[in-house]
Amino acid sequence: MQIPFQFRNMSMPISIAVCLPDTCNPSTHPFNISGSSNLANSSFIEELDSVLNNITLTCKRTSREYTTSAIVVICLLSFFAVLAFIGSSITALEYCMKTNPSTESIYRKSISERAIINEEADSLSNKKSDEVLFINNANENTLPEWLEKCKPFFNCFCIFTNGEKIINTTSSEGHLPCLHGIRFLSMSWVILCHTYTLLPNNIRNTAEVADMLNHWIFEVILNGFFSVDSFFVLSGFLVAYLYFQQCSKNGGKIPWLYFYIHRYIRLTPVYMIVVAYFTALYNYSNSGPQWPDSDVDDNCMTGWWWNLLYINNLQEEKYHCMGWSWYLANDMQFYVISPLLLISLWRWPKIGYSLMGLLFAISFTAYFAITYEYDFDVTLESIAAGGSMNVQGFMDKFTDFSNKTYTKPYTRISPYLVGILLAYFLHRRKQNNSPKLNTVTLSVGWIVASSITLACLFGLYDRQQTLIEACFYNSLSRTCFACGVAWVIFVCVTGQGGVVNSILSWEVWIPLSRLTYCAYLVHPLVLEYSFLSLRRMFEYSHITMILYVLGLQFLSYIAALITSLLFESPVIRLERIIRNQFKSS
Repeated sequence: MQIPFQFRNMSMPISIAVCLPDTCNPSTHPFNISGSSNLANSSFIEELDSVLNNITLTCKRTSREYTTSAIVVICLLSFFAVLAFIGSSITALEYCMKTNPSTESIYRKSISERAIINEEADSLSNKKSDEVLFINNANENTLPEWLEKCKPFFNCFCIFTNGEKIINTTSSEGHLPCLHGIRFLSMSWVILCHTYTLLPNNIRNTAEVADMLNHWIFEVILNGFFSVDSFFVLSGFLVAYLYFQQCSKNGGKIPWLYFYIHRYIRLTPVYMIVVAYFTALYNYSNSGPQWPDSDVDDNCMTGWWWNLLYINNLQEEKYHCMGWSWYLANDMQFYVISPLLLISLWRWPKIGYSLMGLLFAISFTAYFAITYEYDFDVTLESIAAGGSMNVQGFMDKFTDFSNKTYTKPYTRISPYLVGILLAYFLHRRKQNNSPKLNTVTLSVGWIVASSITLACLFGLYDRQQTLIEACFYNSLSRTCFACGVAWVIFVCVTGQGGVVNSILSWEVWIPLSRLTYCAYLVHPLVLEYSFLSLRRMFEYSHITMILYVLGLQFLSYIAALITSLLFESPVIRLERIIRNQFKSS
């Protein structure tokens, strides 16, 4: 149940849970404190009882029966697990045959001559020996014929092969290693912020947390929204960079149908599997006072097709299936319209610049106008700054802000455009054989990029915004932050990143970067599994949160690794096999 509560300058609801016999029935067991208390202050009892009488008691189920949808999802996951077992077994069997010839050899002991027969050598050699002797045909198929034909398919599901590809740190020509570091650190920032998002419902020492909000370093959490803009910059940059690279090789001939099909197949299968698991099976995985009591996620059960079409960011937040997946919808929508910009920049640069400028203007104007019209001057800093704030009122307004701006493509496209422009600028520099920046230009670039990035993160610290300031901040901050990220990419790609490039290009980031997509999909499930099942509140401290964040990030990447091995990597390899067959036919 929830009780309204006033704390300092904030009003917030308190959730209370009590343990009752499993025969509990909400309709017959009201939470009646006046009938079970002997407190002398009758006025206090009457006031408290008036509050509690408005509360509805909900009994959590201790056991559940699997629904039909849950059984279907279990069968689907089991099917992939069986394929992974078969593919891994075939690979393991072949490996054993290659490394241990005795499994396919004829042994002869204690004889004086050894005969070696090989298809590639038509010769016979005789030697004195007491060693184990064998006859081996290296090219002979050791698997049944039907299994040999199916081997390429099953091999796509091999955990050993897929795992080897994930952990491989070998860099190919044209590789941009700094992007791996940016991608992983951005994902770590997302997990950090989402961990703190689930914090308030699980801590005892609320007063200390309220004081913590006033510390300047906490702005990294309050402004964690910028972590998503890093992903938009990377996405736009990679799409454009690969396009211009391909155009330079074949004169601008791009198979546009495959351009879209490849992207959809690359993202959708593992995405839909996670949606299916979250919809029908996730609620069975745990229990607790805050754990969902329903068998299925109603939003996903009725609205999963919004996610399938990548238009779920156009829904109201209360209808979102896997609320964090709004980013994927935006990214796909930007990808769909990207050829219009890429072709224009490649063939008619002036038209391309004009289109880019138009989209920037639309994004700025939309953000400014919506912020002004709906008075969206309230940010998370409002609580930290100490102003009068009703937390529930703030959350309602923030939800409205999210519905109208935060998840919408027309307000989030600017960082994506910055990434495209960066790729085009690097392409032109390569065409013109432009020299590296001189020391003065490089220094000024670092100063400007650092200043605008830090201003976006810490510029609102300990101050209340006016409405006009909020309009400009909302309109410009994401583009400015994106420019800061673009500068880091630029200096690293051009070989002028120094120690920053060395850190971001550390080969350890490469496997972690490959798991970023799956980590983004599954990390909220790991966080909710940990927090919503807590039976007791914990004492907040910095060391406690460090342990929680690092532990949950580790578990998130373990879950991402399993998801990638079973679902993502097999689909990628299957798509490659099918594509190669079409090319050869």
